[in-house]
Amino acid sequence: MEEKNIKNLYDQLLKDEDFDKMDLGLKKPNIFQILRISKNEIRHSNFLSWLLETNGSHKLGDIFLKRFLREVFSSERFSEIDQIDVEGMNLSKVEILREWKNIDVLIKLNNVVVCIENKVLSKEHSNQLKRYKEIIDLEFPNHIKTFVYLTPEGEDSENETDSYMPISYEFIVDTLDRIVTVYGDSLNEQVKNYIKDYVTIIKRELMGTDKLTELSKKIYSNHKELFDFIYEHKPDVVDGVKSIFEKQILERGWVLGSQGKSYLRFTTPKISELTYVSELRNGWRNRESFLFEFILEPSKDRMNTKTVISPSDPQYNTTRLSEIFMEISGFKAPAGKKWLCNYQKIERFPFSKLDEHTQEEIKIKFNKILDNFSETVEKVELKFLEHKEELLRLKNINN
Repeated sequence: MEEKNIKNLYDQLLKDEDFDKMDLGLKKPNIFQILRISKNEIRHSNFLSWLLETNGSHKLGDIFLKRFLREVFSSERFSEIDQIDVEGMNLSKVEILREWKNIDVLIKLNNVVVCIENKVLSKEHSNQLKRYKEIIDLEFPNHIKTFVYLTPEGEDSENETDSYMPISYEFIVDTLDRIVTVYGDSLNEQVKNYIKDYVTIIKRELMGTDKLTELSKKIYSNHKELFDFIYEHKPDVVDGVKSIFEKQILERGWVLGSQGKSYLRFTTPKISELTYVSELRNGWRNRESFLFEFILEPSKDRMNTKTVISPSDPQYNTTRLSEIFMEISGFKAPAGKKWLCNYQKIERFPFSKLDEHTQEEIKIKFNKILDNFSETVEKVELKFLEHKEELLRLKNINN
């Protein structure tokens, strides 16, 4: 697409009143978006638990809890209890437990327990619903037991349809909307804003039914050519976090090496002093003979952390360096013949959910990986120093 054409399409977008409305709507502050927790299951469970607390700082008392229990007990799956029974319940001593035995939310009443599995974007796995049911049956043998599967669409569980009642986030939205409408004048203004923000986020991020979402579809339809071009040339997910990774490496006193789009390479000052630099091109910009390497794999939500000896000119004995590494516990003979890797380990990293994390959270997660890898760095550095004289001779072969 020519530059002139792009500018014309952009001018048309700026003149679109719907675009101004969208811009204004997106600039309206929302606490859940500010904290980047709009798609985080744990944060949703935390907020719902807060609403369910009868003595919570929201000052709603048992209003939300009652409406939620009525919805749960209306199911024919639970014949021992009915929604009418809610009115006669003493809810003053209810316990709302978070992550009890890995269960998202547990409502514990005098003789009733409600087990809630909350799924925002993920799916059930590892027979978790069955395991939770077995835990509840074991821990509360004399209680009336009910089970809830909370999802954006209110879909049934794949494996526990008979045991778990599906509830949708649409019910949560309708309930909170009604509470704000009926009790809005008596609610604390801050609490009311939190609830409104939460309803907006559910509609926008989980259900796709808020006004801005509908407006965005209209704008896209009217300016499809421009948006498709932008999407095709959007920055890669790695571009957004690589600078954060590099900074954390530097803060540990390590040294960045030759970089690649999906490769993060580094060494230490002491290792660098003993590292040969090839006279021939070996695929690395700075032609180092050795670097620690993290291969970033966003599509698999992981990093492949490894030690790498690169191909070098014939005078430098890369095989000998590999033999030295094999003296380190846990290091193995390399499978390749040119690129020699004596150690590697896969580390999980949530590339696909980076928009749910703040920069500080990203730093913390990456530093955990660096903490795990630092022992390997220390072992390699000690081995370099142990063979310092030999490695210096190898390094200086062409001097």
